[in-house]
Amino acid sequence: MLAEEARSTYSSSKEFAYYHVHLEKTIPFQKGSDARLNIKVNAQRTSKKAILLLFTEPYSAGARDSEKYVFPDLTKVQVTINGSPNMPDNEGIVSTDLWAEARRFLVKEKNKTEHINLKLFLARDKFGLLIDLRSMADRTMHSSGTRLVNTTDGVQLELERKATGSGNLNCQVFVISDSQANIIDSQLESVQY
Repeated sequence: MLAEEARSTYSSSKEFAYYHVHLEKTIPFQKGSDARLNIKVNAQRTSKKAILLLFTEPYSAGARDSEKYVFPDLTKVQVTINGSPNMPDNEGIVSTDLWAEARRFLVKEKNKTEHINLKLFLARDKFGLLIDLRSMADRTMHSSGTRLVNTTDGVQLELERKATGSGNLNCQVFVISDSQANIIDSQLESVQY
C-alpha cells in the first residue's frame, strides 16, 4: 500500500525544496603577511541564503582532519551586496559579533542550541565565518534569501585580520542557496537554484 502511494505521488508531479551548497572557490593566503582579504562572490542564484567561509591549513591528500577549521584572527568583516553596504552592518562585523551572525543561521529558537554553541564555535578548531543573506529571520522559510541574478557586483567581502604567524591558509568559499528539484512523470524535469 505504501509503495503504491509513493508510486502514484511520483508518477504525477512532485517538488523537493532543499539547500544547495556549492564550493565557489578556494583562496590561498599567507598567515603573516596578508592582513586584508578581498573576496568577490558572484554566483547567480534566485535565493542566496548564506556565504560560508572555512579556513584550513594546506594538507597532503588523505592526511587532513576533516573537522579542523582554523580561526584566521579576523578583526572586521565588511559586506557589500550589489554595490551597497549591507544595511544591518554598515560599519562592518567586528570579531565579537561573529557568533551572533552565525547563530541566526544555525540556532532554531532563541537561546536554544542543538549542535553548536559559543564555546564550540570559538574553541577546538571549529571556526567558520557565515554571512547570513536571508531577508527574514525564519530559517525554515524557503526562497527568503538574497536574489542575485544578472548582476555584475554580487557580494563582496573585505576581511581584515591580524597578520600573525607563519605558513599558509586556504579560505574555502561556499555559497548556500535555496533550490528546488521538480519531478514530472517519474522523471527529473528541472532543478532551480
